[in-house]
Amino acid sequence: MADKTIIALREAALAYAEAVRTTQRFFDRLEDSSDPSVLVEYATLAEREKEAAEARLDALEAAGIEVPSIDESDPDN
Repeated sequence: MADKTIIALREAALAYAEAVRTTQRFFDRLEDSSDPSVLVEYATLAEREKEAAEARLDALEAAGIEVPSIDESDPDN
């Protein structure tokens, strides 16, 4: 059986993937982007994605798995 760190990594990755899939399904069913409720719903989905991404990165860091940033604005790059 995998240790708790690996299980946490898997769960965080799954949660992030599901958040992204939920956003993708939102766009699949989108028909009227001028409806104000669209912006509200998208903002909620984007926040969930952000939180899930942060949790995934936290799990990776806790496991000691780190990769250099590919963001060119990173001063360490």
